[in-house]
Amino acid sequence: MTQVENIQENYALQKLNTFGVAIKSRYLFLLDNLALIPSLKKLPEPQLILGGGSNILFTEDYPGTVILNRLMGVEILGDSENFIIVKAMAGEEWHPFVVQMNQRGYLGLEYLALIPGRVGAAPVQNIGAYGAEVKDFITAVEVYDFQEERIKVLDRAACKFGYRDSLFKQESGRYLIISVTFKLLKKMEPQLRYRALQEYFDSRGEQIEELTMSDIMNAVIAVRSSKLPDPDFIGNAGSFFKNPIVTKQQAEKVKEEYPELVMYPDQLGYCKLAAGQLIELSGYKGLYENGAGMYEKQALVLVNLGCNDGKVLWSHALKVREGVFEKFGVMLEPEPLIL
Repeated sequence: MTQVENIQENYALQKLNTFGVAIKSRYLFLLDNLALIPSLKKLPEPQLILGGGSNILFTEDYPGTVILNRLMGVEILGDSENFIIVKAMAGEEWHPFVVQMNQRGYLGLEYLALIPGRVGAAPVQNIGAYGAEVKDFITAVEVYDFQEERIKVLDRAACKFGYRDSLFKQESGRYLIISVTFKLLKKMEPQLRYRALQEYFDSRGEQIEELTMSDIMNAVIAVRSSKLPDPDFIGNAGSFFKNPIVTKQQAEKVKEEYPELVMYPDQLGYCKLAAGQLIELSGYKGLYENGAGMYEKQALVLVNLGCNDGKVLWSHALKVREGVFEKFGVMLEPEPLIL
């Protein structure tokens, strides 16, 4: 191997993935400086880009080079009466960045608070929560293109954003995200599209007319904290399955048998079902086997309760997926990358 700065061999990754799976990578390359970008083409293959490790399930040791993205920094690129343009480097932690933007009066990301991971993962997954998606605030993504061996900037259209999807998932491994540019608002009216947030404010006797975006962010943090396990204590990657999108006809057929089924209108002729509810109705919520299971407070979250084995976790997830399909005829798709 050509001599490369910032590289280590046989690196333990247990603390670098939020599932806490005990695996190693053949090499680990720390990318903490833009001056190291030219070294990327010298790294042993295969290569895997890792940020917060919150959207990946390792089932075995990684045979190539893990590139740990720790490019840091936040910069204001433009400022107007109604908008602010902010560039965040990919290695910045997502939740502290969201809090920082809100505290400075730059609004829009509050519904996405407390999502684990780093800024660079946000466009890859097109992260979303409570009716908001990060794509609506992204104007550009700066990348290193491994195929063309150069840095370039992609606008929003070029990123091909979809539901929990993007160009960066569709062409996995081709791009390393360097930075993300956001267009945030200076004024924004809160909206309560999801029942959990509405119930939170109802329980406190607060009316939507009185709310600020800071109130929204604090509510999101409170609701997520009450339902989702902290990866520092219970290994998980947040929501493990995507909410399935089915035809309206299929959704109504399932709802005839299960009237309590939650449905959200999606694109014309389609509906989005709540994957967590499907898992719960299939009997998997709080059911643990061999140190793995779907969390008792939120059935959508696959948790590591001490197995520390990606194969065991993935095997349980497949069992859940098969059980949901047998009961509802709906196939769930995992959100994290499975390796």
